[in-house]
Amino acid sequence: MSRITEAFIKANPHIQIQGSGGKMFTISAAIDDMEAYTKLTDNMFEQILYSSSSKLAEAREILQNITCRRLYKCVGQTQTEKKLLEWAGCVARSRPRNDLKHVTLQPEDFVVHIINMDWGMKEKNPINNMRFYCKNDPTKAYQISKDQVSKLLPERFAEQLIRVYCKKTDERTMEAAKKNFAQWCMDMNFSKPQDGDVITPELT
Repeated sequence: MSRITEAFIKANPHIQIQGSGGKMFTISAAIDDMEAYTKLTDNMFEQILYSSSSKLAEAREILQNITCRRLYKCVGQTQTEKKLLEWAGCVARSRPRNDLKHVTLQPEDFVVHIINMDWGMKEKNPINNMRFYCKNDPTKAYQISKDQVSKLLPERFAEQLIRVYCKKTDERTMEAAKKNFAQWCMDMNFSKPQDGDVITPELT
């Protein structure tokens, strides 16, 4: 979930948008009314950002942090083939034995982004679905094997990356968050964080 999405979710119950027949809608419900939906422009961002309502304080703070580039910091990245839920809670609970700084982290302190990367057909090799033509007979399409394309083509055509961010950006919390993340990767048998040997040599 992006930070702008997070802000809109917090603002959703407190913003009313007039639709057809004078009916009022929240941001999330405006999709059900064309007149209300057309009012969901970029102005919604500024409406929250420059509001003075105490009910929009949390959403406003998130957008102010975005515009001032006070962003969440990346804890680390790993890879997995598993499908899991409650990612943030798992990271928060994965406390290493050598828990430095005595920092307590909660699931809400983490943001987990799952990035799916592929060649356009998920796990499939796109070459297998392509047709080629030869100058000798431009009217006939034919397939070619992967070996006929190149010996450098990969064996796998999709991967999933997991990036974990911490909302608290002070140095002490970030150090603890990175150790939690490294421990979580080990607990789940995920690939080692890219900087794991440097950040947490005692774990990796």
